[in-house]
Amino acid sequence: MRVRRLQPSIGLLLVLALSLVLYPFADDNRSLRTLAQLLDIGVVLSVMRMLRVHALWLRGGWAISLPLVLLQLLHLALPGWSGVQAPMLVFQVAFHAYAVVLLLRYVLHDEIVTVDELYALACIYVLLALLWASAYAIVIHYDATAIYINEANNPDGRIGWSDLVYYSMTTLTSTGYGEITPVAPPARALAMLQQVVGVLYVAILIARLTGMARGRR
Repeated sequence: MRVRRLQPSIGLLLVLALSLVLYPFADDNRSLRTLAQLLDIGVVLSVMRMLRVHALWLRGGWAISLPLVLLQLLHLALPGWSGVQAPMLVFQVAFHAYAVVLLLRYVLHDEIVTVDELYALACIYVLLALLWASAYAIVIHYDATAIYINEANNPDGRIGWSDLVYYSMTTLTSTGYGEITPVAPPARALAMLQQVVGVLYVAILIARLTGMARGRR
């Protein structure tokens, strides 16, 4: 009980980690896909709880989080309705960006790095990957050929959510295994922006932590 009170970021990190592990198995299994969608809702609720614990929550956040949860529930109830997918993805991008900005403010607001802030830094990194995965999904929604996966890794020719999360994570970390490549200009533009953000996030974080350590000495 004490750990949960003092380190609320760990709850969000656990939900995010479980989601990442589950996504690759969910595309071809309806039950796991349902569980993954419920975890997506759990991510939103966990972010809301964490921001409220740290008094970072702004009233405007309800305008993003509540419609997003409703759209996620609607998508869960009516998975075949394509009309809900695009607005849900747009709200996911907006909510993840909102969460990243406020969590960064939480981490960088003082000169002391706590254990909970380290967990928050990991949460921010995963949320950045999910943010761009949603952005890629929007591009794919309107142009199914915008991102190409070679036949050896994608024999059925379908691009699922787990593929986009995987591609987003490899792009963010500058790993780039090469089996998934952006083809259309919007996908390439997003990939370049994500590469820059991924490198800058790590560089700024290291510079910030180094400066704080020198300041204490």
